[in-house]
Amino acid sequence: MKKRKRNPRVTTPKGLAVWPWLNEPDRKFDSDGQYKVNLQLSQEDAQEFIDKLEEIHKEHYKNTCESEGKTKLKKAPLPLIEVEDDAGNPTGDVQVKFKLKAQYEYDGKKISQRPVLMDAKRQPMTENIGGGSTIRVGCEVYPYYTATIGVGLSLRCKVVQVLELKEFSPDSAGFDFDEEDGFEAISANMENTTDSTTDDLISDDDFI
Repeated sequence: MKKRKRNPRVTTPKGLAVWPWLNEPDRKFDSDGQYKVNLQLSQEDAQEFIDKLEEIHKEHYKNTCESEGKTKLKKAPLPLIEVEDDAGNPTGDVQVKFKLKAQYEYDGKKISQRPVLMDAKRQPMTENIGGGSTIRVGCEVYPYYTATIGVGLSLRCKVVQVLELKEFSPDSAGFDFDEEDGFEAISANMENTTDSTTDDLISDDDFI
């Protein structure tokens, strides 16, 4: 039995996480869910990684032309976004798009999967990874071909290493608030007072 060729695996340089869905899958447009993140890099930092993708795409295009009996086929764009400022001018940065299906079907069964999340010391982590975190992504390069889209590559995020964490807070997502001098809610002060008073009233006998 012919052994199936493994898809290429590539690790990115470190960059900034943009719109990460890495702890839980995004189910808005896909009931099975998708883990995803865009990695923002300077063009200089991204170039070696892009060169590798272009090399893989070139080989995939050649093999697909041969298997389809064609001399020329439509090419799908690489999963890259040129970052622009508010005026629509290029900033010099690029975003690399990564996705991973939370579930897929194999041999009639639903298989669940998720990216491995680890800290700078390569230890497992469960903290919520927010936008602006400094990360590296280990991805599987998945070659594909369809007549409508063309010959292309998608990047499956298999491993994410967090080098600098900015935790996601769902209550304040998308807003920028700092703690300042000023109004303090009475309810918050009462809650703090109640908590400390309650702690004082609990004795060791309550846990026997």
